[in-house]
Amino acid sequence: MIDTERQLEEQYLDKVYKKLLKTGLELEEQLKDAKENGLAAVKELSEDVRLNFDNYADNLETLSAIEAKNREIDQMNIRNQVAASRLEKVKRLLESPYFGKINVEFLEDGDQDQFYIGIHHFADEERNNLVYDWRSPIAELFYNNTLGPSSYSVNGYKNDVDIQNRRQFIIEKDRLLKYFDSSIAIQDDVLLEALEQDATNEMQDITATIQREQNVIIRDTANKHILVNGIAGSGKTSAIMQRIAYLLYTYRQQITADNILILSPNDRFIEYISNVLPSLGERNPLNVTLLQFAERFSPMDVEPEDAYFERVSSKQVDEQTAVLRSKGFVDHIKQSDAHFLPSPSFFKDLTRRGKVVISKEKIMEIYHTTPNFENLIDKLQATKRVLMDEWESRLNRHSKKRSVQDNVMLLSEEQQQKHFGKVLTEDSEKNLHRYAAKLLNKKYRAITLGIEQNAWIDTTALFKELYAGYTDKEYAFSGKTYTLDEAVIFMTIQHNLVEKISVPNMRFVLIDEVQDYTTAQLSLLMDLFPRSGFTMVGDENQAIFNSGMSFDDIDRLFEGRDAEVKRYDLLNSYRSSGAITQLFKRLATNNKEMDIIPVRKEGKEPSFVPYSSFMELQHVIEKAAREFGSLTIITKTDAEAREVGTVIQRSDLDASAVEVYPINLAKGLEFDNVLLYNVSKDNYVTDRSIKILYTAVSRAMKNLVVTYKDQLPELLAETR
Repeated sequence: MIDTERQLEEQYLDKVYKKLLKTGLELEEQLKDAKENGLAAVKELSEDVRLNFDNYADNLETLSAIEAKNREIDQMNIRNQVAASRLEKVKRLLESPYFGKINVEFLEDGDQDQFYIGIHHFADEERNNLVYDWRSPIAELFYNNTLGPSSYSVNGYKNDVDIQNRRQFIIEKDRLLKYFDSSIAIQDDVLLEALEQDATNEMQDITATIQREQNVIIRDTANKHILVNGIAGSGKTSAIMQRIAYLLYTYRQQITADNILILSPNDRFIEYISNVLPSLGERNPLNVTLLQFAERFSPMDVEPEDAYFERVSSKQVDEQTAVLRSKGFVDHIKQSDAHFLPSPSFFKDLTRRGKVVISKEKIMEIYHTTPNFENLIDKLQATKRVLMDEWESRLNRHSKKRSVQDNVMLLSEEQQQKHFGKVLTEDSEKNLHRYAAKLLNKKYRAITLGIEQNAWIDTTALFKELYAGYTDKEYAFSGKTYTLDEAVIFMTIQHNLVEKISVPNMRFVLIDEVQDYTTAQLSLLMDLFPRSGFTMVGDENQAIFNSGMSFDDIDRLFEGRDAEVKRYDLLNSYRSSGAITQLFKRLATNNKEMDIIPVRKEGKEPSFVPYSSFMELQHVIEKAAREFGSLTIITKTDAEAREVGTVIQRSDLDASAVEVYPINLAKGLEFDNVLLYNVSKDNYVTDRSIKILYTAVSRAMKNLVVTYKDQLPELLAETR
């Protein structure tokens, strides 16, 4: 029996693919010609301009002609950039032209139409739309995953429609492998087939398999702030990346990637997601860890990542750090104006080569001459302006002194060239005070910079005084670098009391693993980006560090600033096999009322293997590595990772076949085959350690081996 529907779909695919090939060849030829003929064209354009500077009128005519030719060259460059961008999109579509289709009846006029949905928009030479971008308004109907009455909005106008059919495709280049009609996406073969792909090396593009609950988050532009609590493997990180692509598409006339900030949990995670947006044809925004952010936007020398993770992975939080992380201390800083305004005690001398150039007494004198502002930051900024004015006047007065000008004349020609970019002539000597001023500005550049960079304010003394005022105790710094918690407080002090920190204009700030942020950290980000929309995703079950805050605390923090947060819960687990999902479901401590739903097939049951020595452990690792072909070992701590590394070195395994990650670096990632080290009863006792175990188990996609000594933790022992 002839499958007419399949024939029609194959004919359409053939038509689209041939159009893509034709367009790709045309664009390649256009860019090739541009490269070969570009220099010749520029030369020809330049020859068209006759340079004539004989008089004022000729000057204007020549400059006007040059400007016109520059515009022509700019237009040519823009056309080439557009062509290169289109070619990249065509190349991506050639891998799989589209993945979905909807048949829609427009209720207003009764017309029917069909829309093919792909990773990018594509139209033929007559501007007929052959493929619609997954972010376009009409594509929302595809992701709603329902048939029957529905609607979508364009520029605020609501269109009522009836979705008559929803079809999904599995396509490789010009080959239609499979298609089927569906209404409930979590059972779709497309999704399950995509989940079978190896996603170990980098996050896979699952635009074709965005689920309804994710789609709501991706397309939510009604709520400024969004908080997503998603269980392990629920696609929350994928949703955040797809949301960025959607926002860049929707607001493409208003923002670029430069107006978006991603805050990732660690360097490995940044690498992991680095190809997602480029695969969607979008440029990566600034993507940094909070540590890197602190280093970028403050002069602090902050602890390295490994030291940070070792500190937040420790069992206890010292008293000082607990204060720095608290909302109470942050509020204390912001309410301290009245304490400091009458007589600040944190000014310091500006010196050069050990000699005081501007004394703290002089700075205090200037401070008291400025208006009586209500806020310390305004008073200090007024002081800074007067201080700079007086310093510049002082340099100008000194430049007119005969002794200073004599020093200019005593400079050798080589020194004159170095300082002034020229050798002084008799005409130059008539303006000696100008060169004297240049010399003084260079000589005392450190003082000028000191004023600009607020070096006359002893922020360490200010920090200590604020801490003592809050706790009645003296703060003790330790180490050559500052902890992230200390850096965050320094930045909070700077931004609220001294001078606003200059950060890029970010329309959206997206935070992954938000459960690991402290109140002070999130509060600082809200201070720095008061007009930005925050999208925050995390999993309270994965709050494995001694830092962090509950999602209710996050809600309250925004409420305290009269800002509402829209909360979403993601409960479907797409990452791990059904058997592995059922295992970490038992370990969920924060979501006991939530029903975690496994989507993938049941798969192989996790195995629990005891060992009593490192020799036995070595045999277990070797067996698993050979059986699976590749193996990722996850440990509870960095020290355990080093122990396992020693075991692997003694084995005859290929080092490239086995990777070892402490949980602080594995969090957020996923691996096909995982072995958990030392999951023993005495190693997993506290609520926090069970969260670590939940996180570690949920990293595994296909196969999981749990090793232990003596006894398993009770929650795992019950599963055997």
